[in-house]
Amino acid sequence: MAIYNRRRPLFFSAPIALMAGLLAFGPAQADLANTVRVVLQKGRHYNPTDLFLRRGDTIVLVNGDDGVIHHAFIEADRFAFDAGDQEPGKQATLTLKEPGDFVIECGIHPKMKLTLHIQ
Repeated sequence: MAIYNRRRPLFFSAPIALMAGLLAFGPAQADLANTVRVVLQKGRHYNPTDLFLRRGDTIVLVNGDDGVIHHAFIEADRFAFDAGDQEPGKQATLTLKEPGDFVIECGIHPKMKLTLHIQ
């Protein structure tokens, strides 16, 4: 005669329920994570020229021009940023904290513009 332990099914079903919960809610948490976007400064242009981002996301501006210095900045009422002079190969990091539309310009090359749309 076999003796069955009624707790055994609970012992095996608890890890399965935990895994199902992690699978169900894991991707939603990943969508909420902040992202890092790399923007290349090359040929006296930003690449890309438009970015759609969320508050908390980070931009890394990389000077990919040989022998050309860039000076990225944002001048707005609610938000200001100044990377200073960026030698070739150098990078500047900017974490976005304010929602709205902002333009990153180059203080040396006035036609260089990167538009940021931050939610």
